[in-house]
Amino acid sequence: MSLFILLSIGALAYLTIRSTYRLYFHPLAKIPGPKLAALTNGYEFYFDVIKGGMFIWEIERLHKIYGPIIRINPREVHINDPEYYDEIYSSRTRRREKDPIQVAQFGLDGSTFSSIRPEEHRQRRVHLDKFFSKQAITNTEHLIHESLDKIIRNLKDAYQTHRVVNLDSGFAGLTADVIYQYTFGFNPGNLDQEGFNENVRNGANALLRMEHVLYFFPFLQSIMGWLPLGMLRRVNEPAYALATQKLDLYARGVAALERDRNRVKEDKEASNRKGAILDAISGPKIPEHLRTPERLMNEGHSLAIAGTETTARSLAVGAYYLLTMEDVRTKLREELKSVMPTPETRVTWTELEKLPYMSGVVNETLRLSTGISSRIARIAPTETLVYKDHVIPPGSLFSQLHHFILMDPSIFPDPHVFDPERWIRAAAKGERLDRYLVNFSRGSRICLGMNLAYAELFVVLATLIRQFDMELYETTKANIDFVRDFATPYPDKGNLSVRTVITGVITD
Repeated sequence: MSLFILLSIGALAYLTIRSTYRLYFHPLAKIPGPKLAALTNGYEFYFDVIKGGMFIWEIERLHKIYGPIIRINPREVHINDPEYYDEIYSSRTRRREKDPIQVAQFGLDGSTFSSIRPEEHRQRRVHLDKFFSKQAITNTEHLIHESLDKIIRNLKDAYQTHRVVNLDSGFAGLTADVIYQYTFGFNPGNLDQEGFNENVRNGANALLRMEHVLYFFPFLQSIMGWLPLGMLRRVNEPAYALATQKLDLYARGVAALERDRNRVKEDKEASNRKGAILDAISGPKIPEHLRTPERLMNEGHSLAIAGTETTARSLAVGAYYLLTMEDVRTKLREELKSVMPTPETRVTWTELEKLPYMSGVVNETLRLSTGISSRIARIAPTETLVYKDHVIPPGSLFSQLHHFILMDPSIFPDPHVFDPERWIRAAAKGERLDRYLVNFSRGSRICLGMNLAYAELFVVLATLIRQFDMELYETTKANIDFVRDFATPYPDKGNLSVRTVITGVITD
């Protein structure tokens, strides 16, 4: 018998045994769902890689058929029940781990984001938490205003020259400049460049659009890292821009470690230029194995991506709705006058969050922009979970998509409608709608940059609506609609885009 025949028989026997195990003897065998999903990851691969970020809608369809708990691939359960959310994303008292395969796709080894075990996560995050507290962000709010001033000047120039403005690019430039200054102590100057340096943002989008491919083939991250920069530039300009930015972070990590080794006593001016966060995660109090240039680069890169794209998209979605709904815009402006008597008044996050209608606008902006659209899976390594009549054994993978909660009509009637007053009505009834606003997740791994995102949303939206009259330009709801899931929501074609013309500069 030839070797080929023997190998074929062996492969067939292996597939038969594996398929039988997954269907009938696997710990998740009794969880409802299509047999094809239980048999192979190819089911998910087809919808996310071949069809392009569409598995989320197949999960939605499967829930309508099989109920609130389904098996969506051989090793993962998805639960669609807002009341079960805290069981999945629980506090530190209940051990939860991340999925190593899901973590590997982003190539951010050593970062807080990529920490699989809770001990690793605590060890890394404890040095960052103080920089993202509400008080710390309030003290750093001037960075937001300094970047916002550049956008304001750009919009005033656009008004004079009748130029179209890409608000989405401006928002990405603002959030990037702010997080880089706060983390690394330098301003990349995205807002000073033509088009707000769209290449860097396009590079981030290119990476996000590779999310599902990298999930199935994580080794591609290494291959891209090995490509010479010159070749990468010829192949993909946005990817080149992102790669050079990452190399710059590596160099800054090396410099931070060198400063500490030499124990250089810097003068006050130099200290003010240093990145407080970078110095905190490279200083002598940090365990030696965490003080490497690679880890500092990946930690910084994860902070930069998380602190840029999701908030920028939320700002663009909020701007779209405010520019299409005159009644909402009018009510908001009237309320803003109580804290911004003149359009140029520099308002603070603390002042704005006390305004009920403004808060409703921000909450609706978050709800309809989703934030992270992909599944954020968890593992309970030692705990058996029970959902209704179903047992989820230890070591199983389980998740709950944020988008399904944010668009649940039983919680948010007419969920597709941008309605800031729903939050005011709920508060009057004593209802806590905010417990379902899960954009930033919950539990011990709640989003580190939540307070920074809130500050940017409040300050930027309020300032622009108070200072300018704008109209959308060649922008429809199709430009912001969530059709494809690539870690964050994307429209059917291209990237999220909100283009405007400035029709007036408000003077009173």
